[in-house]
Amino acid sequence: MVRRIGCWLGLALLVGVCSGCGVLYTVVKSESKLDRLAVPMTKAEVIEQLGRPDRVLRDDGYLLVWEYSLTARKQWLYELALCPISVWIGGCFFYPFTNVAAEHQREYPYHVVLVNDELCAWGTPSAILQRRRACASSGIAALGTGGMLGRPEPVVTGNGPINRATIGRYRTMAVMPFVGAAAAQGSGSHVAGILTTLLLDLDINIVERAKLDELFNEQVVQLKHADDAAVLKVGKLVGAQAIVVGEVQQWERREGDQVSRVALALRMIDVESGLVLFSGEGQGSDATADDPEAVARVIVHRILARFGSQTGLLGSGRIGVNWELQESAGARYYLVKELRGGLPADKAGLKVGDRVVGCNGISLATVQSERAAKKLCQVEEGQQLRLDVRRAGQPIEISLTAEKRPGL
Repeated sequence: MVRRIGCWLGLALLVGVCSGCGVLYTVVKSESKLDRLAVPMTKAEVIEQLGRPDRVLRDDGYLLVWEYSLTARKQWLYELALCPISVWIGGCFFYPFTNVAAEHQREYPYHVVLVNDELCAWGTPSAILQRRRACASSGIAALGTGGMLGRPEPVVTGNGPINRATIGRYRTMAVMPFVGAAAAQGSGSHVAGILTTLLLDLDINIVERAKLDELFNEQVVQLKHADDAAVLKVGKLVGAQAIVVGEVQQWERREGDQVSRVALALRMIDVESGLVLFSGEGQGSDATADDPEAVARVIVHRILARFGSQTGLLGSGRIGVNWELQESAGARYYLVKELRGGLPADKAGLKVGDRVVGCNGISLATVQSERAAKKLCQVEEGQQLRLDVRRAGQPIEISLTAEKRPGL
């Protein structure tokens, strides 16, 4: 009994000392926690591994940047070495006394970047600066690689007369503020923002919102109550060939059963003729851990997948790769950044870090724009795509068959 009490007292003393000098703190807050992260991983899984962030640096409904303050991997050794000084002089009351005395920084910022609530990049701010930019522009890549896998599929429709032959007439569009759901103030703005981001990723030029607001004010027209004739007039004045209008019909969250009910509709209209070029709508009300905004993103993704496929801006197939167009010695190539497990590119043996220098026998070296590169490597459902790859300087040819894009 005495021995057992002695063991417990010893353990309590050890814990107390380690806590007082910060050893346990630095173990819990070590940057080694980042080793638990992997792609793909959802927002909920990131929180499960790292906990809640210390700061939210950006959250626009599409790109989410979190900051965690973490200690160096071997910081606990430093604290342990100076433990006697820390405990007797500083202790847990003035911790980190040793850091102040030695001018030693205890914690460093680490950023975690998520796109559409899925992990995209993580690391020190300087180390992932370029990767963060790639994440910010990967909306269609996320769409194309199945960014919403594992979530309930919404019911979506989308159609209209616009097609591959006529899309060239509508290179600039104006996204008008959507009418929000009656019980959810701001829902219309959220959806309009999501739509704007994805249209930009489809290489559609979008009129800046500030310019729209200014013109609406000049026309003495209220955004929320403008009819089609008024918004068509504004669209024409800002130089858009088409406008996008829409409404959020439902935006609810029932916490008990974790059900988000979202319904929305949109229309693309020719500003000259008033012809509806494309209309889409969708609704989702299945059991999900996602909030209404996340469900709305999935719906908009799926509607624009139909629009992109119909107009040729997006292939009907996906291969499960997130790559970035880069240039070296005047030649362009795709650098493979991420692969989705179980999808065609991963199954065919493509690796992160590979350089894709050509698609279907045509070199990417001479393409003049990112739009041209996308078109060259675009693939339809069931179609074979042949990739010319450079891996560690060695040429490799990889063939794969694209699978159907979700939402089509």
